[in-house]
Amino acid sequence: MVRAFLKNKRFVLGGSFILLLLISSIVYSVLFDNHIPVASIMTDENGTIVGKPPYSPWVHPPFGTDHVSRDLFFIILIGAKYTLGLALGIALIRFVFSSVAGILLQLYFPSFLKKGKPWFEGFYYFPASILAYLFLFFILREDGYGDGFSTTFTERVIFEMIVLIIIGIPIILINVSKEVAILQRKEFIDSVKVLGGSRWHLLTIHLMPYLHPQLFLLFVREVIQVLLLLAHLGILNLLFGGALLKTDMFDKAAFVSLSSEWSGLIGTNFRFLYTSYYWIPLVPILCFTLAILAFKLMVEGMEYVLDTKQIVRNQVEEKGEKIAEVPSKKEAFDYL
Repeated sequence: MVRAFLKNKRFVLGGSFILLLLISSIVYSVLFDNHIPVASIMTDENGTIVGKPPYSPWVHPPFGTDHVSRDLFFIILIGAKYTLGLALGIALIRFVFSSVAGILLQLYFPSFLKKGKPWFEGFYYFPASILAYLFLFFILREDGYGDGFSTTFTERVIFEMIVLIIIGIPIILINVSKEVAILQRKEFIDSVKVLGGSRWHLLTIHLMPYLHPQLFLLFVREVIQVLLLLAHLGILNLLFGGALLKTDMFDKAAFVSLSSEWSGLIGTNFRFLYTSYYWIPLVPILCFTLAILAFKLMVEGMEYVLDTKQIVRNQVEEKGEKIAEVPSKKEAFDYL
C-alpha cells in the first residue's frame, strides 16, 4: 500500500513540500542557531535616509521584514519546524491513543462505547478553537500580556499540547470505532467468528489489513485539523508558548512570538492586514495555506489509491461470484 501511495503524483508532491520545509528548517537551526537577520535603515551616499523598516517584499526580497525589522523569510523558515512538528506531534499522539481506544472499545466493550457515544459525539458540535481558548487563555495570554510569565516556556508548551490532544481524542475515537463496526458487518468476519476465531485473531489477521490505509488517511486529515486549530488560536492571540514584548520601529510596544511559530505570527501581525504593511501577516497566512494544501494533496492522493484498490477488489469479487454461478460439466449433464 505504501508503494502505491508513493507512485501517486499528488501524494508525492504534497509530501515532498512538507518534507522540504521540515528539513530546511532543521538544517538552518543546526547550522545557524536560529539566527534572524535584522534590516537596518537605508541611506544614500550623503547619509540621507531613503528607507526604513518595515520593508516590503519588493524592497527586501523575498518576503520583506516585519514591524521590528526582522527578515520574514528566516522567521518563516525557523517557525516551520515548530508549526509542522507541533501539528504532526499532536496529530500522532491523538491518532495513536484514539485508534487503540476506539478499536479495543468496539471489539471488547461495545456496550460501554454505545453508552458513551452521545457524549463523545457532542464534540462534533462544539468548536474546538473556543474550547481550547477557554483552557489556554490564562496560561498563554494573561501572564504573557501582564507582569510576565509565572511558568517556563517548556511548561506552557507541554500544557498546550495536552489540551490540544485531549480536545481531539473523542472525535477520532468515534471515527475509528465506526470503521471497525463497518468491517465487523462484512461476511468474511462472520465466517471467522463461526470458525471460532478470537477477537485478537480477528483484529490482527483480518481487520488490520483493511484498517491500516484508513488509519493512515485519518492521521493526515487530523494533521490538517490541528493546523486549522492553531491558525484559529493565532487569530485569537493565543501564541504557542507565549509572547515576548518588544519595541517596534514606531517606538510602540509589540508582542513577538517566542518560537516564530506561524499561527503566532498571524496573531501578532493580523492588525497590519488592512494597512500598507499587509505583507507582514499575509506571508505566514500564505505559508499556512500552502502547508494545508500540501497535506490536502496527500489526502487526495491516498483517497484515489484506496478508491482504485476498492474498485479492483469489487471487480474481483464480482468475477468470483460469476465463476461460482457457472455450473460444472457434470451438473449441466445431469440437468439435461
